[in-house]
Amino acid sequence: MRKLPSLSLASVAATVLALSGSLGATSFKVLYNFSPSPAASEPAASVTFDSQGNLFGTTAVGGVYGDGTVFELTYSPDTGWTETILHSFNYKVDGQRPDGAPVFDPDGNLYGTTPFGGPGDGTVFELSPNGNGWDFTLLYQYGVHGGVVLDKSGNVYAPLGFGQYNAGAIGKLSPSQGGWNYSAIFSFCFQRPQCIDGIQPQGPLAWDAAGNLYGNTLNGGIYKYPTPCGDDQGCGLVFQMRPRPDGSWSYRILYWFGAFPTDGLLLNGGLVVDGKGNVYGSTAVGGPTGTGTVFRLSPKPQGLKGPSTLYSETQLYTFPDCSQGCGPFGVLAQDSAGNLYGAAGGGNTSCGGYCGVVYRLSPHDGTWKYTMLHAFTGSDGNGPNGVTVGPDGNLYGTTVIGGQNNRGVAFEITP
Repeated sequence: MRKLPSLSLASVAATVLALSGSLGATSFKVLYNFSPSPAASEPAASVTFDSQGNLFGTTAVGGVYGDGTVFELTYSPDTGWTETILHSFNYKVDGQRPDGAPVFDPDGNLYGTTPFGGPGDGTVFELSPNGNGWDFTLLYQYGVHGGVVLDKSGNVYAPLGFGQYNAGAIGKLSPSQGGWNYSAIFSFCFQRPQCIDGIQPQGPLAWDAAGNLYGNTLNGGIYKYPTPCGDDQGCGLVFQMRPRPDGSWSYRILYWFGAFPTDGLLLNGGLVVDGKGNVYGSTAVGGPTGTGTVFRLSPKPQGLKGPSTLYSETQLYTFPDCSQGCGPFGVLAQDSAGNLYGAAGGGNTSCGGYCGVVYRLSPHDGTWKYTMLHAFTGSDGNGPNGVTVGPDGNLYGTTVIGGQNNRGVAFEITP
């Protein structure tokens, strides 16, 4: 594997210090400034690494048709980071505005989603390297959002399709000689009319070590009128799906949100599951000041009496105001030491509004310490999409806009 260009004795030392709990100085670097169309423009999610240390991602616009791209950033000591567009989307043919970081399978194929366009309404796609470029295959259409996850057999899972009750479904795509076969393994809102089992599942899903799937819904769940989120069908929930020996899946609700006045509301898609079965995520609003939360859901001891949810919630952090960040969004990341990383609004106001921040939550003696790692200024990016923990322990990500051309940047943070 080629070492990442930013990997140095200094960054290794910083990583070791972070893992040991002694935090070194944080440094920030813009790796690449995105350009207007027809280049890849306005990144839509964080990034993914291949085995050679190259970065892959998606942009909401740009490309030949202006409908978004999948791109690769490759480093050279002579030229720095350079961009290659692997695919340009065409709204009517294969989708528009791809969202979610692309995912690799063991053979080096890339998978992702677009929430709009294509023959139906949104697509799941595969990009396969052919030696001279990348071949595009449309795997599925209709009701797609938020990126995919893969199992060890190469099956693709995501919120796919509208479901039996037109409230969303968790779908599975299985490769076959004739193409890809779709099956809806769970349809939401079967507990009608109030949909306490959830509405509008958000991607991407998450695996645990036992092969169970976790996800969340934007709405539905416990019903109280009026609900604190202003919706008459609940404030969203976190769920788990367990595979059965016959190939079917069981569904169970772990936690309903909006159950008390200062609970988190509007769950962000994308959860983190640790080795103990704890589930981590964030909400865009809610909490004591209404500016968002980062939470942990932990399994209740067997036999514990109380509310019907199977997990209990701990609010690890509630954003007090926007000066140090507020309104978290996107997928959380976790490193091997258990630190959580994410993106939020707030921070500097030099962008005409808040430019956004990247933050860390570090566990220590039963509490969690919040650190704002970087506050964007506009010239170095505006609107971070979240971060990925790289092979070197540094954080990598993108911003929607800002930077030299106001079309977004790719960045690196040494925490």
